[in-house]
Amino acid sequence: MLKAGHLTGAEFRHIRQGLLMTQEKMAEALGYAQKIRISEYERATNPVPIPLHIQEKVLTLYESGGTGDWHAVRQWTHAAE
Repeated sequence: MLKAGHLTGAEFRHIRQGLLMTQEKMAEALGYAQKIRISEYERATNPVPIPLHIQEKVLTLYESGGTGDWHAVRQWTHAAE
């Protein structure tokens, strides 16, 4: 079970990809001006810790299935767990 405070970079990437979002679109959805922050969260070596409020927002998107094109993809992300 995914839980805020314990979200890894790999899980973050899995959720983003499951929502069919690019790093740029995820950055925009989270209020970042550039995609570099998303890349920093997702990288395998020396990742930047994901702030709790960002984890909560990403998990909210995940649990709600997002909006628009993201809605149908929620089942894909659950299937991979």
